[in-house]
Amino acid sequence: MPIDSVISPILETALDAVVVMDRDGVVRAWNQHAETIFGWSATEAIGQNLGELIVPPALRPAHHRGLRRYNEEGVARVLDSRLELDGLRKDGSEIPVELSITLVSRAGSDVFIGFLRDISERKRAEAQLEYQLRESRLMLGLSDLAASDKSFDEALLATLDAICELADWPVGHALLVCDDQASLKSELWSTGARSKAPDLVEATAAMEFGPGVGLPGRVLETGQPVWISEVGADGNFLRQGLGFKSAFAFPVFSGGRCIAVLEFFSISARKPQEHLLLSARAIGAQIGRVHERRHSEEVRSLLLAELNHRAKNILAVVRGMAHLSFGSATDLAEAQAAFDRRIDSIAKANDILHAQSGNSALLGDIIDEALSGCGVGGDRASRGGPELCIDSSTTIMISLAVHELCTNAFKYGALSSGDGRVEIRWQKHPADESRFDFEWSESGGPPASEPDRQGFGMRILRRGMELESGGRAEVAYTPEGLRYRLSGARHSGPPRRANAV
Repeated sequence: MPIDSVISPILETALDAVVVMDRDGVVRAWNQHAETIFGWSATEAIGQNLGELIVPPALRPAHHRGLRRYNEEGVARVLDSRLELDGLRKDGSEIPVELSITLVSRAGSDVFIGFLRDISERKRAEAQLEYQLRESRLMLGLSDLAASDKSFDEALLATLDAICELADWPVGHALLVCDDQASLKSELWSTGARSKAPDLVEATAAMEFGPGVGLPGRVLETGQPVWISEVGADGNFLRQGLGFKSAFAFPVFSGGRCIAVLEFFSISARKPQEHLLLSARAIGAQIGRVHERRHSEEVRSLLLAELNHRAKNILAVVRGMAHLSFGSATDLAEAQAAFDRRIDSIAKANDILHAQSGNSALLGDIIDEALSGCGVGGDRASRGGPELCIDSSTTIMISLAVHELCTNAFKYGALSSGDGRVEIRWQKHPADESRFDFEWSESGGPPASEPDRQGFGMRILRRGMELESGGRAEVAYTPEGLRYRLSGARHSGPPRRANAV
């Protein structure tokens, strides 16, 4: 049917795309806006079947059924109403459109006039608003979590689930960074991940991720989020062929170092989304604060318990100092003066314990002060190592650790006998000069034997030191005496020297 004078003005003046289709589904008119939206010129479109031209494959059966029902029964359910659906462009992409259809009958023939408007921008704005609302709920939930008594693992799991919901990615995974900063340990999966992706979970458990290895290793190495749009095309994505096409991961920082990597997987290919990466940074920082708070609470608990513990142990130290001062003394006044000096040293050591807000201090000075505070002189202990500074919180814990080692030596070890000695050495870590190794060795005393139970002092030497220094603690009981080693502890470098005038 030719386009008559009634329809032509509509095509020329309409602000939307206008498509005219006859009862056979053939395009009879196609205005300039339709060319812009769908990519087909009027010459290309007119004469084509509309269902094959701009209707996506998934919607074509419904389109053909509706046209057939109108031709057979005269029933049209979509006339004179607004619909939102997807349209197919010439390049094969789909766009959301708003559609209204009007029936025009002229000279005994019917045509359908469709008015179509591209609503991509509106949909994007709605999606962005919805995303921001979900993100706000997530951040509020994390803030509440940080203020609660939930564990760090519970916070991680809640974060994985929230990001899966926020980004519409089905599977999330958290890996914790080991103390050596050179490896990652698989820790938690999002709720339902083991049933949604059993092969992925199993494959991950069998792999080791070091710096630069696989997706989480790349995040650990760079400290930056990583997005892989097509995992099949990435040679460093180690978990190929498990049903996922895209993945992204981001780091979680606490105390200036990466403590965890969170990764997520999508069954469809996803291009990088800047807003999601920005959200990941904010979420990573929030979870880092949760970790810092839990860490501070644990250290604070250790320190509070130590105050009570020291009140008991100090008696053993004083007893040992009294034995050293008066045991073989020939001059009571001289012995009394020596004893007083040792009591003064304990007071100086306590000053170090309260210097939490101070600047970094020399490791050697801290050790000397702690030894002196316990009444251990240069005739019973030797120490040596490079000049290294440590921060205030690590200073406190090392002072406590040396105190515990001295107390144990007075009670059971080398300092309980007249001939026993202690040797203390530290050096930069061979594999990483930003870290150091510390060793305490006893000799000349009774053989060391492992106690039946681990007391509070051992918590300081192991858990406390590892928490504060980031190193790894080991205790060995040998016939020669106790050996204590802390490897890979953090330091802040050599002392800064003032420029010469």
